[in-house]
Amino acid sequence: MKINFTQSFFTCLLLTFSTVLLAANDAKTAKLESSMNDPQLISELRHGGYVLYFRHGKTNHNTFDSDRGNLKNCSTQRLLSQEGRKEMSWIGNTIRQLDIKIGSVVSSPYCRSIDTATLAFNRTDINPDLKHTVTANEATMAHQTQALQQMLSTIPATQGTNDVLSAHTANLQEAAGIWPKPEGVAIVFKPKGDSFKYIATIRPTDWQRLLNVAGH
Repeated sequence: MKINFTQSFFTCLLLTFSTVLLAANDAKTAKLESSMNDPQLISELRHGGYVLYFRHGKTNHNTFDSDRGNLKNCSTQRLLSQEGRKEMSWIGNTIRQLDIKIGSVVSSPYCRSIDTATLAFNRTDINPDLKHTVTANEATMAHQTQALQQMLSTIPATQGTNDVLSAHTANLQEAAGIWPKPEGVAIVFKPKGDSFKYIATIRPTDWQRLLNVAGH
């Protein structure tokens, strides 16, 4: 059997680079610190004026995206697992229990992002600029990055509400230098019109703590 050593070398090199990159992103995410304690965060979100960027909920990693050209066909995509679907429904109910008002809800055209938004908030508008950038060329990625930065900078139109974006990891990494982890995490930003500021990371398990702090 003939072995292609050059191909094997570059495959190993790519896998090593990917591992290092993921580790670096994990470390960067771990260093993010909230600028508010729990009571302050709850109070501010109730007051409104923030953007919550949700990475899609937990997915079934035994499936893959096999046709990125037709995102209306959910059968060819990695979808939310049953656990992910239940968790996103619970997160939406928790947000309502906390009396946090939600304004616009916008999602990536991938089915897992649409399901994340609709399970939690019962609605969503789809924006192709939130499409996963994993296969995007340089020009497309630059456009999507600028578009997401604008979304994160836009103050909610309805006073007292917070806007929601439901999308993917790489998009936020490109736009804000943040790798959202784990699946189902919400990254809270304060939009300023022409810029935005990182405020907090709310992991799926953190919502129960916020409920407890609020006395529920």
